[in-house]
Amino acid sequence: MDILSDSLEINIKALKNNVTSGKTTDIRWRILQINKISTLINENKNQIIKSLKIDLGKSKIEALSEILLIQEEILLVKKNLRLWMRPKPINAPIYLFPASSKIIYEPLGCVLIIGPYNYPFLYIFKPLVNIFSAGNTAVLKPSEKCPETSELISKLTQKYFTKDILSTVEGGLKTSKNLIKEDFDHIFFTGSTETGKSIMKSASKNLTPLTLELSGTNPVIIFKNANLKIAAKRIVWGKFFNSGQSCVAPNHIFVEKEIENKLIEEIINCIYEFYGRDPIKSENLSKLEKGQFKTTLKLLKRFKKSKLIIHGGIYDKKEFKISPTIIKCKSENEKIINKEMFSSLLPVVPINNIENTVNIIQKTNKPLVIYIFGGTKNNHRFISKVTSSGSICINDVILPVLIPNLSFGGVGKSGMGRFHGEEGFKNFSNSKSYIEKNTFLDVNLRYPPYEKILNLINYIFKI
Repeated sequence: MDILSDSLEINIKALKNNVTSGKTTDIRWRILQINKISTLINENKNQIIKSLKIDLGKSKIEALSEILLIQEEILLVKKNLRLWMRPKPINAPIYLFPASSKIIYEPLGCVLIIGPYNYPFLYIFKPLVNIFSAGNTAVLKPSEKCPETSELISKLTQKYFTKDILSTVEGGLKTSKNLIKEDFDHIFFTGSTETGKSIMKSASKNLTPLTLELSGTNPVIIFKNANLKIAAKRIVWGKFFNSGQSCVAPNHIFVEKEIENKLIEEIINCIYEFYGRDPIKSENLSKLEKGQFKTTLKLLKRFKKSKLIIHGGIYDKKEFKISPTIIKCKSENEKIINKEMFSSLLPVVPINNIENTVNIIQKTNKPLVIYIFGGTKNNHRFISKVTSSGSICINDVILPVLIPNLSFGGVGKSGMGRFHGEEGFKNFSNSKSYIEKNTFLDVNLRYPPYEKILNLINYIFKI
């Protein structure tokens, strides 16, 4: 049933009580839970790969990439957690002597994770590693659009975790809405900007803090001195991985006019190399989620009618697949550039100069990532200085999510809050100020010693 039961409300209380008991502050408790995730993955790897294949048509390599990124996060956290947990000393002003202060990191409580359909396993368990590293408990809500993976996550979490540490709730939109109304201590959501707005509105009733990993119209800028063979290979790999259903996938390309045709030629060659002459039949091409396929197909037919497609455009309604497709458009086509493709459609836009390109980027929603190929250090500094984005990546794509201890997150409509590694530990911790004032110097003095403080201030600042 697509509703929450009374037992779930009891479980949320138990999950919170587990944290308030103080036992989750122990590093051994945290490492134990993280090790359980590792065991869960290692003992059920084939089932995970199978469920991702059924739900999204993911190849073994794409499925293993979800697993690998979680395992890398686990290794990083286990290696550094003791260091991250240490209180951070903060110097108190001399006129408050004898006082000491520090920042201590305490668990937030119970965190809700609402998972996406594009990486239904990765974006449940990777943030969960961060959540456990900070000493929290959690409730998982896997994507209902991936029923095989959702069911598997539910079964495995029940097998490896007790309900006072981790609970999984399956269901659709109504379940998600009901969950958000609960008094969680934090919500982590990965998905579209529009859904993120809805979650933020509902969460505001309880003032629940959020981490929102949202969509992004991630532009690629290619200068004429770029190595086009390398640029094409990396773009084709990053764009069409998971059929473009990645929040960090290149969304559209700005390329200097002189090299536009050569770049397109190299991209087409790479598509043939990666997916063959009939990409629809390639095992390396994932299928699109059913709703996303319908949306993309409407867009594709519109582009065909406008004669904008210069390569690809083949689709299979039974398999929910659309071949890697290149669309040639102008910078005036703002509707195309402003729209997150989230599919295997790749618009290419010729540009005259970097200033005009930057102006276009500034007018669109702040991207999750800006990718740059070629150019000079001055070009890179200029773009980084006058644009706002979650990340800047030079001469490659996708890397911001592949480096475990590099904080990752969006800005503006591409998201809020950051995670990965130490940043993830801090994101799911309360940074509590802790101040202690010694008394041994004030035994025979009246308190507060205003004259002493004023004299000290006068001496230090020469007032």
